[in-house]
Amino acid sequence: LAALNALFVRDALKALRELESKGGGIRNPSAWICKTTQSLREKSGARAPPPPPPPPPTEEGGRPALGIVDHYADLEVPDDAEEAAIKKQYRKLVLTWHPDKHPEDRDVAEERIRAINNAYEVLGNSTKRASYDAQRQALLRQQRGQGPDTAM
Repeated sequence: LAALNALFVRDALKALRELESKGGGIRNPSAWICKTTQSLREKSGARAPPPPPPPPPTEEGGRPALGIVDHYADLEVPDDAEEAAIKKQYRKLVLTWHPDKHPEDRDVAEERIRAINNAYEVLGNSTKRASYDAQRQALLRQQRGQGPDTAM
């Protein structure tokens, strides 16, 4: 299939129709497709198909960029973390990023501690977390071009 992806859609369909018309008479369909795509590329003047669309933007952890604050990343926990793990990580990060421990970068530490506190305020409360997760899922569906989830 990778060989067909290197062709324009029109040429790939032509190759598939030709393969289908030959039926079971081809001993190695994969090799036949490769040879056919090569000859089609040569016939078409070796022009390349347009490049595929770029992948959706992602944030540092490989997560999709949703346009909202990623509280899970702020607390450095996975999306499916349990309440106890969130609380433990929150306490660890508060001690690590306390502004008194970073006198040389106090502004950075204050900004980081603010983000950690906001994240824990949302993720530490089950109602707020459920609402936040629903919003993230809606944005992911929208990014994929899907409509709203009607199962709820």
